[in-house]
Amino acid sequence: MSFLGRAEKLNAAFIAAVEASRAEELLEVIESISHIKDLESLLESVLREARKFVGADAGTIYLVANGRLYFSYVQNDSLQKIGKVTVFQKRRYAYGYIPGDQSLAIDRTSLAGYVASTAEPLVIDDVYDIHSGVSYTFNPDFDRKSSYTTHSILVVPLKTRDDSVLGVLQLINKKTEDDVIVPFSMRDLFYINQFAQNAAGAVEKAKLSREMVLRLIEVVELRDPYETGAHAKRVSAYAVELYEMWARKHAIPEREVAENRDPLRTGAILHDIGKVAVSDLIMKKPTELNTHERERIRLHTIFGARLFRRANSLYDRIASDIILNHHERWDGMGYPGHIENLDADPVTLGPGKKGEEIPLMARIVTIADIYDALSSKRSYKDAWPEERVTNYLRDNQGKIFDPELVEIFLDLMPVIRSIQEKYNYIRGELNDSTSGDRLGEI
Repeated sequence: MSFLGRAEKLNAAFIAAVEASRAEELLEVIESISHIKDLESLLESVLREARKFVGADAGTIYLVANGRLYFSYVQNDSLQKIGKVTVFQKRRYAYGYIPGDQSLAIDRTSLAGYVASTAEPLVIDDVYDIHSGVSYTFNPDFDRKSSYTTHSILVVPLKTRDDSVLGVLQLINKKTEDDVIVPFSMRDLFYINQFAQNAAGAVEKAKLSREMVLRLIEVVELRDPYETGAHAKRVSAYAVELYEMWARKHAIPEREVAENRDPLRTGAILHDIGKVAVSDLIMKKPTELNTHERERIRLHTIFGARLFRRANSLYDRIASDIILNHHERWDGMGYPGHIENLDADPVTLGPGKKGEEIPLMARIVTIADIYDALSSKRSYKDAWPEERVTNYLRDNQGKIFDPELVEIFLDLMPVIRSIQEKYNYIRGELNDSTSGDRLGEI
């Protein structure tokens, strides 16, 4: 065999080895996302891993709902690195969050709409040089408002095994190691298409799990009109962002952060699930609660914690910590305090837990819950303006709240505002004549 022949054979063997390694890497990524149960965490991981696999600078996941494509998760490394908060259709959003009402028609006019309607992928080398004769066009609105320039795009459908389209995965601007933007390859398309098919199955399961959790919140809402699905979603999103920022500050390993993210989000959503065990005569009483009624409503923390018993389940341990302790105070004046036996009947509330005796996840949810309660319009009060709410957090550092966590939360305000918009947050101006809220009671 000639030298050239041997070189070609070696080159083919090398390419085959590289492809085998890439295929193995893809299987590992698919395996990693298959264990994620929470929908928001799953979408974040799917987009991050897909981008990482092909070297994409940015990306979007759209999910189908009510016959349209809704922006469900966005990532953009270039904008994130410079800390830019971008205007999109006259609204502000931060990394990962777009207002919940932003959507596209499922038709052949937009790139994502084309892929959703045809279930066919698209690979475009330069969106500003799309050949004539196709029905879809690129909307440069985002680029203009963000000073970002989109070039290459890869768009694939998220299809289930029965070929129904759950959504669309869109990857933007493939980059080399030297940070040069290049087109996506057909090999990239092959791998991402395979990845998307597996991701769609995981998304379908996570959506079903999320729907079941939100149905539990609807049950709570029947008893307590202030514990709504939107409130629970906002609180859980705040809590995850706060935990992740705290974890980065304390150099917590990413594996540990990833393991805790799902249980934290679920526990935060269900933080007031115990209210289903409190009498309607108390929950819906239109006048101020008396001492006995106030004591009964405080038992919702114990009733809820009793639902999460499995000691070998991280989900149960974190959910129980949150539900039992999210009304404890940093200064020890909260409730239900130290309880010797959760199963005792009757239960006697103990002396309040203090400082770091309160589990971290509960201290996080306390801030998220109270921030959202004060920021939201209720029948008995208008929404507090943001400045008043943040001043309340500052004034109660070391009293109600963990001082360090308050500082981190305040640093996250651009993200907090984005979460509020994503979940259809409604803000009003404070009316002092209606400020007699019952936060101290419940």
